[in-house]
Amino acid sequence: MSDSDALTDLERGREDCVLRFADGASFRLEYLELRLACPCAKCGPRQENEQRIIEFREEVMRLRLDKPKAELVGRYGLRFSWPTGCSSGIYSFGLLRQVAEQAGSSLA
Repeated sequence: MSDSDALTDLERGREDCVLRFADGASFRLEYLELRLACPCAKCGPRQENEQRIIEFREEVMRLRLDKPKAELVGRYGLRFSWPTGCSSGIYSFGLLRQVAEQAGSSLA
């Protein structure tokens, strides 16, 4: 993990969150995109090819995506507890940065 990947703040809204990193970059990210990036042993393999990604997205979109609880895991990541679906993935700060850059909106 580089210093720029260190998460310094998480602001949780009803449908999305704002992630702020040590290098000053900030991103708004919908919970749907965060949930689709779950790195756990159950969800990770479902993101390996185009067909499985489509099926996984459809399944997650059928779930109610309420605001998850967030728990700090050591100095390197967060665990999100979703009211429905998986809650075992640990999102490293590097993964959060990657997902935010790909699927989020940069805040200037």
